[in-house]
Amino acid sequence: MLHINRVSGLIGIKTTNSQLSISQPKPDFDMRTTHAKIEIQTQQVKVQIDQRQCFNESGLKDNATIASEAAASAKQAVMEAIDRMNGEGEMLSSNDSNALPNIALSNSTKEHVFDIDTMPKSRPKIDFVGGKVDIRVHEGKVEVVSKPNRPILEYQAGRVEIFLQRHPEISFTYTGNNIDKKL
Repeated sequence: MLHINRVSGLIGIKTTNSQLSISQPKPDFDMRTTHAKIEIQTQQVKVQIDQRQCFNESGLKDNATIASEAAASAKQAVMEAIDRMNGEGEMLSSNDSNALPNIALSNSTKEHVFDIDTMPKSRPKIDFVGGKVDIRVHEGKVEVVSKPNRPILEYQAGRVEIFLQRHPEISFTYTGNNIDKKL
């Protein structure tokens, strides 16, 4: 009997995986700032109070007011004296026998009128001058310059190694003693 043994070949495959390593360095930044500025200019408020009219009404007059009132009073007195003298002249020319005693009586008596009043009657004049606020804003700036860095790549190629782990074999064996030989 003939036996055939067959052993199949065995292929071995050894793989090494490829490796890829990527690292990304941070970008380089350059930042420049210009700070904002605020300029504030103020002018204080001035209060002007004019109390001349109040003082004049209370009898505390300044020199210019006293002079102008005295001139007005003198003019009024002169006009009244001229008017009175004109009236007295007409009375004397009328041939009235009581004209002279009436003129003397009117020149010797004077009427005074007294009255109660509050003073001062006017309010002081109050004015506000100035009082400004000037605000100027100078804008700031932020300037950013970014320089990106290139990524760092490291690559190791993978390998595939194929080898014959076991060779194929065929073996024949004959068991028995009957061999027929014919040529």
